[in-house]
Amino acid sequence: MKMHLAVFALVAVLAFPGGALAQDDASIAAEQARLNAARASAESEFKAQEKACYAKFAVNDCVDAARAKRREALADLRRQEVSLKDAERKRKAAERQRSVDERNAEQAKRQEAQAPESKGAQQEARQDRHGKAEKNASRESQAAVAPAKALSREQEVQRRQAEKAASQRSRSEEAARNVEDQQQRAAEAEARRQKQAKRVAERKKPAASSLPLPP
Repeated sequence: MKMHLAVFALVAVLAFPGGALAQDDASIAAEQARLNAARASAESEFKAQEKACYAKFAVNDCVDAARAKRREALADLRRQEVSLKDAERKRKAAERQRSVDERNAEQAKRQEAQAPESKGAQQEARQDRHGKAEKNASRESQAAVAPAKALSREQEVQRRQAEKAASQRSRSEEAARNVEDQQQRAAEAEARRQKQAKRVAERKKPAASSLPLPP
């Protein structure tokens, strides 16, 4: 929860022009370093859990549970990283746009000082700048949506892989049960056969001869 709050707070600061101008690259680098450390910690924890699993009886189930926990942790860190990069991209885009706007304003001032434009020409220039701003906003919006789509595709692939692994594990367990059942039935049949053979042998055994009479 603290990780989420840290990312959301940083995103909120970068989302506004004032915050974007005040935010420096050191804060972004620090947040990225925190995410990298959290990812390394998740990997280290998984390796420790995986090692502990081999000391248990149900190794596969234990390892699968550890992998699922790691997958969930990495997906959460990936979402935070996407939000961080999206905020940083918007901040840089806002800075570029501000720089463009300042150059355009300075150029307009020089043009007005050198040769005042007609009202029609001024209106046309303003419309042209407005059109460029709309195009920039559209490109930024498309760029912001792309990471979310990529994350959704990645989660779908992971979900399908997990379902496939679960199906394979289920088939393996069923095959093992079938082999065990066959072995048990064979053992029971062999026991019945031996018991029947024993009864037959006892029936065929000749009766003990009587003792001779005394003289």
